Amino acid sequence: MKRFVLVTGSSGGLGSAIAIELAKNGWNVALHYNRGREGAERTAGDCGAVGAEARTYQADLSTSSGLDTILERIREEGLELGGIVNNSGTGGPGSALDITDETWDKVQNVNIRAPVLLTKRLVPLIRGEGAVVNISSAAGINASLSVIAYEASKAALIHATRSMAVSFAPRIRVNSVAPGYVRTNINRKKLDDPRILEVILKKTPAGRLGLPEDVAKAVRFLMSEDASFITGETLVVDGGITLV
Repeated sequence: MKRFVLVTGSSGGLGSAIAIELAKNGWNVALHYNRGREGAERTAGDCGAVGAEARTYQADLSTSSGLDTILERIREEGLELGGIVNNSGTGGPGSALDITDETWDKVQNVNIRAPVLLTKRLVPLIRGEGAVVNISSAAGINASLSVIAYEASKAALIHATRSMAVSFAPRIRVNSVAPGYVRTNINRKKLDDPRILEVILKKTPAGRLGLPEDVAKAVRFLMSEDASFITGETLVVDGGITLV
């Protein structure tokens, strides 16, 4: 019987690509979404088309009740859980000079509080050995001046990954992936600006933007037996942009 992997934020972009890649490689998928029901259902259909069982779950992961909802649904349905991909994320503008209380709290709740506390809730449901992959960001490694809440949350997630790896060892491996600039609908407007795109490409040694599939393949590796001796690590998938 194939085990399920929970992928949060799976209604599109990275989450959808990750879920489909895992489905192609032998996982059943539990697909979380908040507001993107149609996207999650499309992802479920794509996963089903490659032979995986797919189920969808709606919850606001910025709240404790939303985290509890995921736990209760998975427990009620008796899924054999084998892993978690904490992909849900959000951002918001603001430097250290002008960040608002509301933006700071929203970003931290989704980007760092939810992955840690959801994993804490679900690890007891993972039968036998399992794996957790947190989706951080290259922005958690290199700082800028305009999105302090996002960058701080993603840096915190890298450090939390290391702590979680020790706490859940030896049964559960915990790693993270830190993508660079990846073309998704969320950042399409920014990346469609030729001036911005030119600057990004000049700073990226690989000379191109990332694709969701680039990130998905990294996640698939960390979830697989090929990574069975890797835990607490961050795999940077950024075309080299954090090197310069």
